[in-house]
Amino acid sequence: MYTRDEILNYRCPKWNDWPDIGLYMDQATRLLESHVAGFSTSEATKAVTPMMINNYVKRKIIKPSKNKAYNREHLAHLYILFMLKPVLSLSEICESLAYASENSSFEDVYNSFCANIESAIAIAFGSESENKAREEGILSAFCLAFAYYMLAKLCLSEACPGGES
Repeated sequence: MYTRDEILNYRCPKWNDWPDIGLYMDQATRLLESHVAGFSTSEATKAVTPMMINNYVKRKIIKPSKNKAYNREHLAHLYILFMLKPVLSLSEICESLAYASENSSFEDVYNSFCANIESAIAIAFGSESENKAREEGILSAFCLAFAYYMLAKLCLSEACPGGES
C-alpha cells in the first residue's frame, strides 16, 4: 500500500501514456498492476489478475481483445475498473462510464477521470483535510467517504434513471 506522500504525489497514466501497441495478457496484467497495486488493501493478493480480466470480458464489461492483444482503450477501461471497484459495484462503474461516454469520446472521459482522481487525492490528502482527519480521527474520514459515496450514487441515479443503482 502506498504511503501518504506516494498517494499525494500519485499521477494517473493519461491516455497517451498507455502503449499504442497491443499487449498480451501477461504484459497488460503487469502494466495495470504497476499502476493500481499501491491502492490495494491486501498485500497478499494481486490487484490485477488474468482471471479478473477474462471475467470482465465474459461478462461483457470490456470488449474482447483483438488477436489476444489489449489496446490502449482496453487498458484505460481496465484501469478505471480496478481503481473504482473498491468503492463502487461493477454495474455502477459501467453505468457511469456509459453515461459519461454519451457525449464524449472515451479518451476524453478517461482523461477527465484521471484529472478528477488527482484532484480528489489533492483534496483528501491536502494539508487542511488531512489535519482535520487527524484531529477528528478515522471516524471523520469514514463519514466523508460515506457522504461522497452517497453523492456519487445520487448523481448516477439522476443521470441514469431506471438504472441498477
